[in-house]
Amino acid sequence: MKSKINQSDSLKHNQLEYFYASLTKSELEIVTKLTDIIKLFSNLEEKISYSVLYYFQNSRVCFIWPASIKPGPKSGVQFGFCNGYLLDDPKNILEREKRKQVYCLTFHSTDEIDKNTLIAFIENAIRIDETIYQKKKR
Repeated sequence: MKSKINQSDSLKHNQLEYFYASLTKSELEIVTKLTDIIKLFSNLEEKISYSVLYYFQNSRVCFIWPASIKPGPKSGVQFGFCNGYLLDDPKNILEREKRKQVYCLTFHSTDEIDKNTLIAFIENAIRIDETIYQKKKR
């Protein structure tokens, strides 16, 4: 059993290395700031999926997708919400594009990241994930 855990840790480490090695300098700065914010939520588990960072609680809650990882955004770094269509968005700032469920915020510099706004969206996304999970348990 111990070797399976070590293999799993090694695979995750390799995936993370590939992810970070693929980033431009500006993407790395943005991703670093975004991951610093997401680390405030210790209940979210980081996993590499589709070659990008996803954060799970009961299911996928959010993700960080830099343009360097295809088929991601054309530019910048997207911070996406897997159930974005359910989020409270009173200022209508979430990008919907042509998607029905996943909504995003795209950042081209660290100055564009409003920590308090992002925290509010993440908290809302976590509550939605908990609600969906509770409904599925019944």
